[in-house]
Amino acid sequence: MFTSTTGRLTTAAVATVAGLAVLAPTAQAVEQAAPAVKLTVAGYTKYLKAQESPAAKVTLKKFQGLSKGQQAVFVKDLQDRRIYRALLGKVAGPVGKPVAITDPYNKEVRFVTKASSTVSKDKNRTTTVSFTVTQEIFRIPVTSETLTISYPTAGKGPKRAKATAKVTNVNAAVEIKHGRVNVKGFGATTSWAAIPQVKSFGKAAYKGQSVIGAKSSHRAALSNVG
Repeated sequence: MFTSTTGRLTTAAVATVAGLAVLAPTAQAVEQAAPAVKLTVAGYTKYLKAQESPAAKVTLKKFQGLSKGQQAVFVKDLQDRRIYRALLGKVAGPVGKPVAITDPYNKEVRFVTKASSTVSKDKNRTTTVSFTVTQEIFRIPVTSETLTISYPTAGKGPKRAKATAKVTNVNAAVEIKHGRVNVKGFGATTSWAAIPQVKSFGKAAYKGQSVIGAKSSHRAALSNVG
């Protein structure tokens, strides 16, 4: 049911390549905010304390509970571009059956793929499919990229789907943004751009995400596109 993808582009990747340019930082913006050389434990702690999101508050508490050695490894992994590019997932299954799969990367990093699907009791039997891939370090979530689509499967009139994208990110090494969410039929696609905030991360990384639904099944994927 689950496979990690590496070299091949999915339909989502092809569909979103054209939109990636608008997510990349301009040269002027880079000049105005020169990134630090690397992320440090002290710098990451300061970053988390400055955030107001519930996710950052939870992460700060768990991060401070790690040993000094674990904190150093945690921060090293945050700024490793290879690890972010390894954040991939692909699922397929029947509507109504949740999917939760853990894919270990190394002894401290793992990727968790989750897909949920529900059918409401309204006259249109609206089905909602949500697909999330999360990077965890020492079981602490640092980045989650989610694409959700809702579509009618019964009733009269035009059957139009709606979709949204959401990111939860407490990785100070990158800023993650999504592009336009495109909907066609019962399928949705979007693009993600991880813009480096420290030089140690290297160049920006890009991903494409898709969710395709049907009356009784769904499939979804997150893949690299640059």
